Amino acid sequence: MKYPFEVAGRWPLRYHRPYTVEHEGRQHRVVAGIFATPSVHGQIKVSCEGRLVAAYDDLTPGDVVEITGDSWRVAEVDYRTRVVLERVTGSGEEDSGVQAGH
Repeated sequence: MKYPFEVAGRWPLRYHRPYTVEHEGRQHRVVAGIFATPSVHGQIKVSCEGRLVAAYDDLTPGDVVEITGDSWRVAEVDYRTRVVLERVTGSGEEDSGVQAGH
């Protein structure tokens, strides 16, 4: 399984806990940060072999990020707890079947 922490199309990234994702034979590390100023927002950094390959700042619910070739929509940002991602399918809908934006 590419995302071992994904459950029912959702992936709660815990604050400052590194996650390992295998992609194209290489290990990628995914880490979420959460900040309160000026308002609650998240940050996700993806690295491979010690080099930063993607960084997403100022994340709030509804934002879309790409991690190892897959699209995820930010569902929640809980201060100092987690950033919850929902998988986005090619049709622009989450795996739950809910239309984007609803």
